[in-house]
Amino acid sequence: MNTKRNSKEKLIKAMAVLLLEKGLTNTSPNDILTRAEVGQGSLYHYFQGKEDLSLAAIKYNVEQLVNFNTLVLSSDKNAYDKLSDLLLKSRNIDRGCLVGQLARDRSIMQNKGLAAEVNRGFESMKQTLESIIKIGISEGTISNILAPLEAVTLIMSTS
Repeated sequence: MNTKRNSKEKLIKAMAVLLLEKGLTNTSPNDILTRAEVGQGSLYHYFQGKEDLSLAAIKYNVEQLVNFNTLVLSSDKNAYDKLSDLLLKSRNIDRGCLVGQLARDRSIMQNKGLAAEVNRGFESMKQTLESIIKIGISEGTISNILAPLEAVTLIMSTS
């Protein structure tokens, strides 16, 4: 991997973690540079500022969720096991759900561009859960006591 791409990826991954640990407002440029282990000029070479880097980091976090959802959805398991895989996925206890933690950050959610990306993550999870529940109902592996959308709402509000 070339050094330029490596520095940019280090910045994105560092910010992705810092957003979950400290939040947008409490993360300083120095925090980012220290965590990424890159030089001072790197941040502004690749990004217009903290907000631009934050968008890339949020996209990175959302893509982690979307990729996991796609992997689970495309597996050969029955719907009940797919649902279990989604709900029982190990998470960092301090951070919780990648997207849920971002949604709790007022600075992120007050910024239309950043909030839109967080909402994309929620929409992906909603669609994945709804698909799995519909399949499970038709397979008979998941109860139809609730409509799929009601079940999704219940699951997402308690996860």
